[in-house]
Amino acid sequence: MSFWRKEGSTSDLTRGQRRALEEFAELRISLEDLRRRLHGVLEFDFKDQERSLKTHYGGTPTPGVRIELEHIREAMEKHAREEVSTHDLADWATMLLLNDAYDWEGPDEEKIADWLNEISILTLRTNNEAGE
Repeated sequence: MSFWRKEGSTSDLTRGQRRALEEFAELRISLEDLRRRLHGVLEFDFKDQERSLKTHYGGTPTPGVRIELEHIREAMEKHAREEVSTHDLADWATMLLLNDAYDWEGPDEEKIADWLNEISILTLRTNNEAGE
């Protein structure tokens, strides 16, 4: 069973939409703020076991919104300081994984992908354990 599903179509991102993606990557705006600011170009549902995302912009924006290990460290520090809930942290990681606008290609890409995958399934594990 797949936990993630993504679809895409066409149109370009505006500067404001790109800025919203950057701010979300830094956890400066919430998932709901991102939903509001990208209304019409990004649809997603992270509520159930299968998380889905559909974009209405053409492929991967160039350049992509860069994700580094530092983004993950900062997100985990915010979580440790209780500035971000486990649920919000998992949704953050899921958005970065599913949205092709985010790019972490390079020497740390495997580490980044592994961390994002682990963080993304945090709430799925909790929900599965609660159901057992």
